[in-house]
Amino acid sequence: MTNMLKPMIALLMVLFCQSSAAMDISVVGTTVRLSGPVVGGECDKLKQIISETKIELVVLSNSNGGNANTGYCIGETIRKNKISTSIEGFCLSSCSRMWLGGVTRKLEGDDSTVGLHGNYKGVHLIEESTARLRAWIPRFAPDVDVELMNRWTALFYNKEMMYFYNKRAALCRNGRNECSNIKDKNVFNAGLATK
Repeated sequence: MTNMLKPMIALLMVLFCQSSAAMDISVVGTTVRLSGPVVGGECDKLKQIISETKIELVVLSNSNGGNANTGYCIGETIRKNKISTSIEGFCLSSCSRMWLGGVTRKLEGDDSTVGLHGNYKGVHLIEESTARLRAWIPRFAPDVDVELMNRWTALFYNKEMMYFYNKRAALCRNGRNECSNIKDKNVFNAGLATK
């Protein structure tokens, strides 16, 4: 293999891996379903779908998040178009921004969860992004518990997250291995879900 072909093959492999790991987007009637990792480009796809089809609901499912700016963009697009959101399974990190964009927001069933924390580079918090996130969230969830929001947006490591369910909430460190319940809190009284 020539020296010139090796970098080209490596680039093609990276592009193939990125595209195969992209968020799965499907449309059924007036519902868009988004699942998987947020890699970028999903906001443009959603905008295209909305321009061609009347969408009333975005269902988010089993996403660990990913690209923060894409999460913000999708949340803003959803709100601008007065679309509701729902979570089936889990919606974490940048996916939570998408969910918060819904004019109405809900979790389907007792085990569905939304996970919130700050924005990270590698494993550490990008402290200058905290102000943006703290200004953004109340615009979309005006009843948010500000004390809790200030806590989750300041979590220093990306393996730390606050998880909110219909009937409970927990602060977890080291993934979901070290969790403690947040007394008397759930997705409703934290000001996140609307129904």
